[in-house]
Amino acid sequence: MTPRMPRPRRAFLALALAAALAPPAHAQPGAYPSRPITIVVPFQAGGGADTVARLLATHIAGQFNGQSVIVDNRAGASGNIGANYVARAAADGYTLLLTNSTITINAALNFTQGYDVRKDLRPIAQLVSSPVAVGVNSGYPARTVAELVSHLRANPGKANYSSCGNGSPQHFAGEAFNQGAKVDMVHVPYNGCAPAVSDALGNQVPILFSTIPNMAPHAKTGKLRMLGVASAKRLSFMPDVPAIAETPEFKDLDISVWFGLFAPAATPAEVRGRIEQAVTATLKDPKLRQDFQSRYYEVDALGADGMARQVDKDLSMYGQLAKRANIKLE
Repeated sequence: MTPRMPRPRRAFLALALAAALAPPAHAQPGAYPSRPITIVVPFQAGGGADTVARLLATHIAGQFNGQSVIVDNRAGASGNIGANYVARAAADGYTLLLTNSTITINAALNFTQGYDVRKDLRPIAQLVSSPVAVGVNSGYPARTVAELVSHLRANPGKANYSSCGNGSPQHFAGEAFNQGAKVDMVHVPYNGCAPAVSDALGNQVPILFSTIPNMAPHAKTGKLRMLGVASAKRLSFMPDVPAIAETPEFKDLDISVWFGLFAPAATPAEVRGRIEQAVTATLKDPKLRQDFQSRYYEVDALGADGMARQVDKDLSMYGQLAKRANIKLE
């Protein structure tokens, strides 16, 4: 008969086996990160998402035990190339996506390529946002949103408005304005915000829906008049500019360009939580908040749950607006 193994020996082997089958050490939140983290930006260097990513990368290293954070620009296909790359990356917390609300517009318009924003990516945190603004050439006969509505109603079929491009947040804001005010401005899409602002300055298309960073410098000089921002409330750093929602026709209008961080869907919850904690702690830094506000960004500091709600809200809002205004991306 084979002799039985002594009980202490059996207990030791059982513990050794359990240790061997346990998750690897990198899955434990206290050990993450143990090497550099890459933030993929799916747009060209120098744009809004790139600026936000580099500011975050500069400040967050202290929350990550001194590990470096690298920004990797993978531009193309309206942000889809970079988003798809991260969706297919190793789900270990070392490859993250920092993108803007274009990702929800793409999904609402069925313009994603190879990934599903709800199934293949997980929200980590919403960092900052900047609402779309409506402005006019300084010679245009409207000084408030209400006056713009009245002028458009008194002159049906005679007004055009510009945006930063077909299917952009600015385009959606213009169509939401049309629908809320029951007016019929004709959309003139541009290839970017800068040329749209240039033509507003030249009075070729005097009404524009644009980003605040592109519009604000000209509003300060008096060449453009910023009538309102498409957010639920006024911005903390621009309290004198009304929210469009203050005008009764637009009480639910809230279209912002937000910037958020995503991870591959299978990233362990404890690692995602560690990143969320680091990001929200970093966004409390007064110097970083000042840097963002000087660039016309409102600091949101929403965690994963808040950002998930924002994604769901956007998908519903943009989907409905696209259907009503027949907005499509070719």
